[in-house]
Amino acid sequence: MPPPANDLDAWLDGLAHEPEVFPHQLDTVNRQLLLVRLPVDRIREAAFLDQRVLSGQESGAWIPLNRVLSLAEPENQPSGLILHCGHTGSTLISRLLGELPSVWSLREPLLLQALAAEARASGTPLARLPARELRKLLALSQGLLAKAPPGHSRVIIKHTSLTANLAPRLLGLPKPAAILCLWIPLPEYLAIMLREPALRSGVRMAAGEWIQDLIPSLGTSAPVLGECNDAELAALNWCAAQFAFAQARALAPDRVMGLDFSDFLLAPEEHLGKLARHFGTADTDQDIARAFCSPWMRRYAKDPRYPFDAAERARELEVIKSRLAEELDVGTKFAQQLWQRLSIANAFTQPD
Repeated sequence: MPPPANDLDAWLDGLAHEPEVFPHQLDTVNRQLLLVRLPVDRIREAAFLDQRVLSGQESGAWIPLNRVLSLAEPENQPSGLILHCGHTGSTLISRLLGELPSVWSLREPLLLQALAAEARASGTPLARLPARELRKLLALSQGLLAKAPPGHSRVIIKHTSLTANLAPRLLGLPKPAAILCLWIPLPEYLAIMLREPALRSGVRMAAGEWIQDLIPSLGTSAPVLGECNDAELAALNWCAAQFAFAQARALAPDRVMGLDFSDFLLAPEEHLGKLARHFGTADTDQDIARAFCSPWMRRYAKDPRYPFDAAERARELEVIKSRLAEELDVGTKFAQQLWQRLSIANAFTQPD
């Protein structure tokens, strides 16, 4: 039976040792961390470990941040992190890796979004966490998320697109994980993000964070949110992600791997094997073949009720690119101009 919410010592002990005790939400305003007890199967199956994973029936407790910061950093650390700019196949790749016997795969823990927001504010008057606390929480978060059930020796965490800015800080930790930077070519990305109103709305909502990521390099010449159209904002996100990827690659080229999801789809089993080796798993070629033959290559990874077909995806993208050709041209030109101003070195790709 879960401990009562006021038994903080018991909850903290569970946080340190039990995969079911999940560090869910960081509240920097009130300086507390929400722990919830989740069934292991729900953690494994969730496409998003944010509010969508909660049923409202879970037991939980808010832990004062000072108690959390007093914890020793766990020995266990994730083996791999998946960073991306959104709608780039990251959920599918995370699902396939999760089919490997040694891998415990997590997707989009909400905790990381709060840390990414604090990383953007760090060093400014808007920071709620002192730099030393942010660094400690980043290190703690990796260990506390990397609790796997017995039988799993590798934990791989897929981030949300809004946390790519954490890459340089995570590589600066004592035991940094290997990182996969995942993207799709700019024209495909623009077509996907502009194809329907809900996705356009998401682009507008997140654009402020992407601009913040570029302000340290561009200063007052950074794009102004209210002066950008949807195509330009989507292009901005793609460039901001590539900028973060390049920074990570420059810091630790041996630990950072880049992958175009379009290339992955051309030879998925081969690339899955490369990813397994990059993340240091001990899985065999037979394990990789079985993971590739799992249902995930035929189901929509975010919602398996729907089918997925790579060839149909390619056909639909061509239709969308034709329909949105004018906007794609606007977004591409904006990205190329922004790219020149950023002077990105060590980039995996270019905004062609």
